[in-house]
Amino acid sequence: MSLKMSRRGFVKASAVATASTLLLGASATAAAADEAAATSTSSDDVKIIPSACRQCYGRCALFGHVKDGRLVKIEGNPDLFSEGTLCGRCFAIPQELYNPLRVRYPQKRVGEKGSGQWKRITWEEAYEEARDRFTKIGEEHGWHTIAHQYGTGRDMLQFQAINKLWLELGSTATFGVGNLCWVGSYFSSQRLYGDETQYTGWDGNNTDCILIWCRQERSRGYYDWLTVKRAQERGAKVICVDPRFTCTASKADIWLPIRPGSDMALVLAFINEIVHSDKCATEFARMYTNAPFFIDEKDADGNGTGYQLRESYLKEDGNEELYAAWDENSDQLIFWSGDWQNAKGVGGPKAFQWLDAEGNIVADAKPALSGSHEINGKTYRTSWDILVEHVTPWTIQRAAEFCELPEGKIKEAIDAYIDASPHACFTRGQKVEFSINTSGISQAFTIMMALAGNFDSKGGQNIGREPATGYDSFMFDVVPNKEGRMGQRRKETAMNIKKLSVCQNTGYQDILVADDATGELKTTKQNSGGQVIYGQQGGFGAATTKAMAKGDPFQIYGYWQQTSEPILSIEGGHEIVEGFKNLDFFVNVDLYMTPSGELADIILPAAHPNEVDRVEWAHSGHGYPTSHTYLIRQPFHEPLGECRDDMDICFEFAEYMGVDMYWKDKYEFFDYMVKGPETLPPQLSCANFEEFRERISVTGVEMATVKNAPKYETGFMRKTSDFRPGFNTMYRGNKMGSVYRFPGAKKPDGTVIPPHPQSDNGKMELWSEDLLLYGNGALPMYIEPPITKISRPDLLDEYPYTLITGGRSHAFFHTEYRNSPWMREVHMFPTMDINPATAAEHGIEQDDWVYIETYVDRIKQRANLTEAIKPGMIHVEHDWWFPEREATDDLHGAFDSNCNVLFENNGPYDPAVGTDNYGGLCKVYKADDGAPKNICMNSEDLKIFLPLTADQLAADDQQNGVAQVTKGGAK
Repeated sequence: MSLKMSRRGFVKASAVATASTLLLGASATAAAADEAAATSTSSDDVKIIPSACRQCYGRCALFGHVKDGRLVKIEGNPDLFSEGTLCGRCFAIPQELYNPLRVRYPQKRVGEKGSGQWKRITWEEAYEEARDRFTKIGEEHGWHTIAHQYGTGRDMLQFQAINKLWLELGSTATFGVGNLCWVGSYFSSQRLYGDETQYTGWDGNNTDCILIWCRQERSRGYYDWLTVKRAQERGAKVICVDPRFTCTASKADIWLPIRPGSDMALVLAFINEIVHSDKCATEFARMYTNAPFFIDEKDADGNGTGYQLRESYLKEDGNEELYAAWDENSDQLIFWSGDWQNAKGVGGPKAFQWLDAEGNIVADAKPALSGSHEINGKTYRTSWDILVEHVTPWTIQRAAEFCELPEGKIKEAIDAYIDASPHACFTRGQKVEFSINTSGISQAFTIMMALAGNFDSKGGQNIGREPATGYDSFMFDVVPNKEGRMGQRRKETAMNIKKLSVCQNTGYQDILVADDATGELKTTKQNSGGQVIYGQQGGFGAATTKAMAKGDPFQIYGYWQQTSEPILSIEGGHEIVEGFKNLDFFVNVDLYMTPSGELADIILPAAHPNEVDRVEWAHSGHGYPTSHTYLIRQPFHEPLGECRDDMDICFEFAEYMGVDMYWKDKYEFFDYMVKGPETLPPQLSCANFEEFRERISVTGVEMATVKNAPKYETGFMRKTSDFRPGFNTMYRGNKMGSVYRFPGAKKPDGTVIPPHPQSDNGKMELWSEDLLLYGNGALPMYIEPPITKISRPDLLDEYPYTLITGGRSHAFFHTEYRNSPWMREVHMFPTMDINPATAAEHGIEQDDWVYIETYVDRIKQRANLTEAIKPGMIHVEHDWWFPEREATDDLHGAFDSNCNVLFENNGPYDPAVGTDNYGGLCKVYKADDGAPKNICMNSEDLKIFLPLTADQLAADDQQNGVAQVTKGGAK
């Protein structure tokens, strides 16, 4: 088979620009700095190429200076949203491109798994062996016994291509992408209203208040911090909720050092104060949410569906897509229809569509938010009344008790947020998703923002950043021809996903839930489980680990991994290693030899993000208009050696496997993306990708607001050709093929779950049917984390301290940059934060190496004594490994300092998204044996990571694997 590299000519657009740059906290090694200075000249043979960084989600705009085909300098683009600011990771891009540990040619393992023994092979050999081995597994054991995985979702187009390839082949299980740090927000947002605003879209430029929840604004794009700073200078209040006194907390007007894991109590108090405030957005709730809908509540005998009341529940020939409410004006039962064809006499789109019992349009309907009515002998309440009843007991006083916060501070924060609304915005970090209640807390944040009136308001949450078509990554798999895009095997897999999902034995575990009326914590069974997890046809980290390692519920035999590192990123790393060793065949696509990669059979070398073309947009974390700005990430040069773009790899391997990817190559897909429909504003539509490149490579393009009115009023949110008003609710039910509920499905106690009608009705769901079925409940509830001083008092004698994890260092991004000499010099060692008073109890001093131990395992990190953390609380960094150690040295030291080994993976999990608990109880004690063995201890040691010269790159063909630049004898 001939290989066809999709390449459309190297960068056509280049520009010369000056830029201001900002580097905080990075001192280069002298040798690297001198080399960069010597090679970066102003001569005419230097190309200056506009592009973007993808070393985190920020995708800051930059210019790359390229001389003789080699990147010699990075500078910021001052004319785009990042305003010329760059962080140290960006300046270290050359160290990634030319790193001595980079895999530049396909490799095949020739020794035992984890032996570090490899030999170079051709791409054809790699693809042919992968085709034959995967086909054998699929035919003998079933294609669902092959798992696939992709890394952090910075490149949305890349993981859409990976998903397309493997879902078409019939793979179901994955470790998930963003299951720890994004999925909960995305799942809840899509199910509730069809967009994402919890991380992204906060309008700090026009706001009167910014509520920042467990998020360190300076841990990624600095430009967001500039927005916060300017907002404060205008007089806006900044509220920071965080157990640690972070940089953000130090600059906030109000800081709430919340007890870790108690966030839901505080959000419910916010909602309670909002719904009882005269500033509550009741008209928004009435017209654009399901607040007026009646709920068919179950009675004491179990009668009732528990769902939103539909016409089909009231009469035999009723329509399941008509939702019941009461009209205040005409004092009659009315029905809402999301389908424009249901109404009699509809001549064209109407602003709202309420029907009477005969199907006639009810003019000037005013659905009642509150009140109960008897229909056919049964009394029904509105979802609004049920919500208000649910949150009313969650007072400021109760929140203060749960969160260990002063009542006065909570009231001050809530009052500031309400007073500023509808010009208050909200953004939050990822830590609140490291829990078993991720989908619920995300739902609560949505309700808080919506009822405060901050949806699509100036200074609030700007929504609808992706238009109906155009610049939408999910078009890769859904448009055009939605159903026709699925191959037969994928359709058959979807129809049988209940028995093909690794999740089928998850859920329905015991959790500790607060009683609304009393606040008392009671043990209860989870509401749901065993179904498909959001975004994947059947997998999340712990479930896939069990399948690989234990054969529960079935054995995984094959595995394709692309730029991901689950051993470091997911709890239960030792069990993941066990699972990888059980595999019959494992292909890993990556830039480097990682701990996971050392257990693979074949390594395929991935191109660096700055060696490929991409259409870029912010999908996580950033404010408006950054969140609505698109640009191009252009390559600085061709991929080194035989490295290939991840998307190209998917298209090529699909050809070997006989998979129709629909698009010929990535550029055909890019062309379709940027053309957009006729309804797309002209300034946003291009004839093809090359025109898009020429137009916006330097300046970017901001997605225009279609009209001055909120987008849910103009119809921009519905993603329909006739621009119906309301929200994009097409993701609900099984319409997108990602969540399923099967007729006759039963809970473990034998209770039959009523069939779940779809609810694509254009209404934001405050009371959620999807979360009733797939999550912990229809309304957000307080669930105490499984390992706290409250839930596990039996552990306190031995493990007295509260352990929190995952705070970010700007030197790294998850597992990345541990092999960058600049970044490691800035942040040499894994670091734990401990209060001086707690440290004194154990004789721990600054920079001592310390063991942090839970009932599961222990790790070692270096102590930082700081008053920024409360006494009795410990914070440790995540995803640490030591690439300077050999593969045979504990897989490059994957377990010495990585906090994720401190937690088991036995659940409970969030039943909707599979997130787990990443906090708990611990003890600490001084490590008398000092630092982990064989790691870099100083700047001199880090020289092993200095970039290879052009001559060295040319000479090193990696015939016998990637050279190990290790510190075997370092102390």
